[in-house]
Amino acid sequence: MKIAHVCRSLVRTAGTERFILETSREISRRNIEIRIYTALLNRELFVDTRTSTVERKTVVSKSPFLHFYSDLVIARHLIDAASSWADAIILDFGTGAADYGWRKYDLPCVPFFHLDKYDRSLFGAFHSLVPIYTYPLRVMESKCIRTIPLAFANSFSLAMRVRRHIKGGRLLVVPLGVDVERYQPTWADAGFVLMAGRFHPANNFELGLRAAINIRCKLIIAGMVEERFSWYYHWLRDLVHSTPELDKRVEFMTPTDEVLLELIQKCSVFLSPRRYDYLGLAALEAMACGKPVIAYDADDDGFDSVTKCGDEVSLWREALSSFLGDLELRKAVGKKSRAFVEHEHTIGKTVDVMLEAIKTNIGVV
Repeated sequence: MKIAHVCRSLVRTAGTERFILETSREISRRNIEIRIYTALLNRELFVDTRTSTVERKTVVSKSPFLHFYSDLVIARHLIDAASSWADAIILDFGTGAADYGWRKYDLPCVPFFHLDKYDRSLFGAFHSLVPIYTYPLRVMESKCIRTIPLAFANSFSLAMRVRRHIKGGRLLVVPLGVDVERYQPTWADAGFVLMAGRFHPANNFELGLRAAINIRCKLIIAGMVEERFSWYYHWLRDLVHSTPELDKRVEFMTPTDEVLLELIQKCSVFLSPRRYDYLGLAALEAMACGKPVIAYDADDDGFDSVTKCGDEVSLWREALSSFLGDLELRKAVGKKSRAFVEHEHTIGKTVDVMLEAIKTNIGVV
C-alpha cells in the first residue's frame, strides 16, 4: 500500500505538521510506503526519516480571509500530483476537496479535520462576518463528506464541532498520538512553568499569563511565530512588558525540537489554556514526559491527571500554586499523566486506527 499525506505547508514542527511527520514515520516503520505532498517545504525536517516528500510550488494565501478557499485549489493541485503514485490519500487540509480525488481518479481520499475552521474567535473583529464568509465552504464540505465513505477528526470534541456544520457521512475519531519512546520522563524539575505551541490566538496564552501574575516562578512561552499571526505574538510581548508582575519573569522562546523537548522534561508544570475541550498535542507531549498539566478543558474520560479550569483565572492560580508548592504532588500526577498517554495516546495507536479504518471502509490493503 502507498499512502500520501497532502498538506498545505511543512516548514516547521508544530501542531498538525508534527502530527503529519510523526504518523508518517510510524507508517514507514511498518514497511508501508509513505510520501508527503505539500506546497511549501523545509527539507531540514527530513534529515533523519525515510519519508519522502514532493513539493509542488503554488501561491499560498497568507490572509486568514482567503486561505480557506485557496486551500481548496491547492489541495486539488496536490491531489493531481499524488494521483499517479498513491493508493490512498490522507488530506490534512482543504478537506472539502476530498471528493475531487474520488471523482477524477477513483482514488481514495480521506479528509482529516485537525481544527474547527468555523470557530468565530479565530477571526477577531470580523467574527460577525464568519457565517456569511464560510457558508459556501460549509455547503461544499457537507456535500463532500456525504458522498465519500470516510473522514477523520482528531477528537470526539472536534467531531461534534464539525457535525454542527456538516451532516451525514462517516466521521471517525483518530486520537492524537505521541512518540512515547522520544517523549519520556526524566523526572527533572527545574522550577519553571511552561506554555508551548504556535503563537495563535486560539492558544489563549494570555490566560496563562494572567494566572501567573502573582506566582513567584519563571514562566517560559515556547512557540512558533507565523507571519499572519505575528500581531498576536507582539501583543503578548507588549502585555508582559506593561505588567510589572510579569516583566522580569516571562521569557519568550522559539526553540528547536531538541530544546523544546528539554524544556518539557525540565518544567515543573505545563499550562494549556487553548480554548478547546480536548487535549492538544503539546499538552499530551508534556503528559508523556510525566508533567502535570493544567488545561482549559479536556473531554477525555477515565483519567484525573489533568486539572481543568476553564475561564476562571482564580482556579488557574489556585491549581498552579498547589502544584508549585508540592513536589510530591507533581510527581504523583506526572506518573498518572504518563500512564494515561501510554494507554490512550501513543503514535502507534493513532496509526493503528487510521490504517484499520482505511482497510475496513475503503478496502485498500
